[in-house]
Amino acid sequence: MSFSDVFYYAEANIACTAILGVILLKIGRDVDRQTSTIVIRYMIRVMMCYFISDSFWALCVGHVIPVSHQGTYVATIIPYAFLVGCGYCWFYYGETIQQNEFLATRTGIVVSIIPMTIAMLVIIIGSFEGIVFSFDDKGHLQYGPLYLLLLLAPMGYMSYSSVKAFIKAYTQNRYLNHSLYFVIGIFPIIPIVCGVLQAIFLTVPIMCYGATLAVLLVYITSLENLISMDSLTKVNNRLQFQRYITKKMKTPTVGKELFLMIFDVDHFKEINDYNGHVEGDKALIRVATAMKESCKSYRNQTFIARYGGDEFLIVAEMNSIEEAEELAQEICSNVIRVNKEAGVQYNLSVCYGIANYDYSNPVTIPKFLAEADKGLYEMKEKR
Repeated sequence: MSFSDVFYYAEANIACTAILGVILLKIGRDVDRQTSTIVIRYMIRVMMCYFISDSFWALCVGHVIPVSHQGTYVATIIPYAFLVGCGYCWFYYGETIQQNEFLATRTGIVVSIIPMTIAMLVIIIGSFEGIVFSFDDKGHLQYGPLYLLLLLAPMGYMSYSSVKAFIKAYTQNRYLNHSLYFVIGIFPIIPIVCGVLQAIFLTVPIMCYGATLAVLLVYITSLENLISMDSLTKVNNRLQFQRYITKKMKTPTVGKELFLMIFDVDHFKEINDYNGHVEGDKALIRVATAMKESCKSYRNQTFIARYGGDEFLIVAEMNSIEEAEELAQEICSNVIRVNKEAGVQYNLSVCYGIANYDYSNPVTIPKFLAEADKGLYEMKEKR
């Protein structure tokens, strides 16, 4: 590397480190302390270490910082080690978002770190033996026979979680905003492509730009996901419902009818008054859980939202009113079952109303809601 190449390379890494530092600072100030948030903070820190160590590597191989032959090997090994760590952190983040219960166990963690451990050993031992990389007499980096195998570890981690996320993005019921799954799916594409280009053009700092762009995309999408999600029940909120129903009322799906279901928890005020608001929140979570379970067999046909208080909405595209009624009754049964399984001392049930949208005679969202409300109150009066 020439001096100008080294300077530009290090400058790009430092700039990307600064950008990640701002994102990390912003995340640190947020009140959100979910596991996924903690993991992405670790990932950003490891990535920042990778950028800094990569800058140091450039300064060493560019002879800006004088180091011994062994020191050059060490300076080259460290960035690769951090790169593998970045791959694992991303894998853990993606699996956490996708609620991989096995990974939450001690056995799951041990199994998941095996590829990373092997890769680290290969980097440390194989590099000095020349089977991963080596330097010629002029100090130029030469790739060894196990170099590509080394890259399989971070790529494998990212690809495994991302393929699963892609599948969920197009098959998961829309009680969650699937945009985050989609971004998790495309995340590895940017750093992998940039990493390949980086390996070809060693003096051009492509990798740091690609990785930073990918993290920024995930951060922005996660913020949008939080804005559109009800923080208590983890279903869509009122704002997201407004956006979704507006779109569906304008664009009918061929062969399907559009239904709006409104659910209301029976005697919710009494649950709060006699058991406390904490228990009331748990009751709402059980209702949301029952709704999610009931809608699993209607992939991409249902959209669940909490409208406010103890009211939930489902936008459903069904073949008939009978199918919509069947889903609503299944939800009622599942609410009772989930509550019994929780072992609480009070009963939990819901009432519902259903409205069928007539595309030939369009109405406003408030009128569509009022029609569903009418059925809800009729059911309440019968109890």
